Amino acid sequence: MYGTKFQFAAAGGKQEIMNKLINSQERMVPEMLEGYLSLNPDLYCKVPGVMGIKNKREEDKVSVVIAGGSGNEPWVLGFVGDGLADGAALGNVYTAPPSRTVLEVTRSVPNDKGVIFIAANHAGDVLNFELVRELAELEGIKSHCIYVSDDISSAPLEKKEDRRGIAGISFVVKIAGAASKEGYGLEEMKRVVEKACKNTRTFGVTTSPGYMPGSGEAMCELPDGFVEFGMGFNGEPGMKREELSSADAITEALMEQLLDEVPADCEAAFMVNGYGFTSMLELCIVSRKVSEIAEANGIVNVHSFIDTLFSPQGTGGFSVSILILDDELKELYQKLCKSPLFRFQGGSR
Repeated sequence: MYGTKFQFAAAGGKQEIMNKLINSQERMVPEMLEGYLSLNPDLYCKVPGVMGIKNKREEDKVSVVIAGGSGNEPWVLGFVGDGLADGAALGNVYTAPPSRTVLEVTRSVPNDKGVIFIAANHAGDVLNFELVRELAELEGIKSHCIYVSDDISSAPLEKKEDRRGIAGISFVVKIAGAASKEGYGLEEMKRVVEKACKNTRTFGVTTSPGYMPGSGEAMCELPDGFVEFGMGFNGEPGMKREELSSADAITEALMEQLLDEVPADCEAAFMVNGYGFTSMLELCIVSRKVSEIAEANGIVNVHSFIDTLFSPQGTGGFSVSILILDDELKELYQKLCKSPLFRFQGGSR
């Protein structure tokens, strides 16, 4: 078949039809990977036997390996590149990749100087990475696991280690890739990447529900005319639901929560991460307000940008991520990174 029609219940119980351009649920991720590799044959190669990708150009350094479920495009696929990760293990949609996939990616990248594993702080990813770390150690590959826990809505600050990992992982991979390229050793990599995790905060708002690409089922219920702050990407309940208001009012409410955990007069980088159903027009309006609020609170906005780097399928809304910068993180942040789906120069203003 050339596409799939999915029927789902919209707000109010009305039945709608959603057309998706896939061939089969089983082949979605392999065919996505095949397509990406065919577009970038000079940059990447597939890790044999598993759903993994790595840089074709290898460097003698500590490697950065990332892993996660597909579907939150372009995470995980687009985060492999120059100044970013060296390899990635892909799971099925919203599903952690098997430990075998992560291990094969680890074996395939340069690993004589060690490997830094980075994943979002979700149970499946954590379990698999811990197992792979042990197996890699048995093969003489030294490694450390870093779990990004930036979602302030999912646990209080005193339990930051319990928070989910979402769009702030973009900052952490950016810092890790830069440190690796600058020649940091394994222990120094662990230190600076953990610092980047500690200094990253994200908060998001959902304006319309996303869907599972394989079944077309909505991942949550969100009535027309309402938004929900802090909703998880798989439909986990958020902090609060309220009626849709202006872009400025929503951004102010979001930033108020974020800035509770940001020291006054610090230097920081900001990312407005759009969910797939939200337009650039809307994101620019939001970004304007984010910059205005940062300035009003005495925060030095070293760099800010808009992108879609961690986006659940077809969801409306956005998140704002803040990376609190010290001199070391600022220098690493300003290094160039580049992949077909994730590139910027984080220059000073």
